[in-house]
Amino acid sequence: MRYILFLMTLIFVSCNGCRDKRETGEVATSEQMMKDLIEFNKSQHENEMKEIKSYIAEKKWPMTETGTGMNYWIYEKGSGQEAKFDDFASISYKVELLDGTVCYEAKKDKPGVFKIGQDAVESGIHEVVLLMRVGDKAHVVLPSHLAFGLTGDSSKIPKSSPLVYDIELIALN
Repeated sequence: MRYILFLMTLIFVSCNGCRDKRETGEVATSEQMMKDLIEFNKSQHENEMKEIKSYIAEKKWPMTETGTGMNYWIYEKGSGQEAKFDDFASISYKVELLDGTVCYEAKKDKPGVFKIGQDAVESGIHEVVLLMRVGDKAHVVLPSHLAFGLTGDSSKIPKSSPLVYDIELIALN
């Protein structure tokens, strides 16, 4: 009997404590949690964009920023055809973190091939290739949301990492 009385008292005290916290606003609402999450993500994005701008300034690259936040500079112009949706693009590339760590590389003799606008390639790569002609070479800085996102690739690219690509459009089919 004492045990039951003790449990009932404990439950009563616990429930009153919760009600008091709710009344004073100490317990976060889902609306407040959403606002906090949005603010956190905005802050993370702003910090990432500052880091990218600093990197570009240090390199002194005359880059163009698109509406998505991708920065690119076509530093060598080709004379081939322009890329368009549904073309198969063959590209050579080197992918680095902002600290210079090389993550991946595909050379001309074993290029990466993907269907523009459809294959599971980073969305920033689809975007930049559509701005290129065969023979163009470009430096591209992708914010994480256009690269491997919040999770990275669980191998060589850490979570939320902006990436630097040196890319050449070799051929379109």
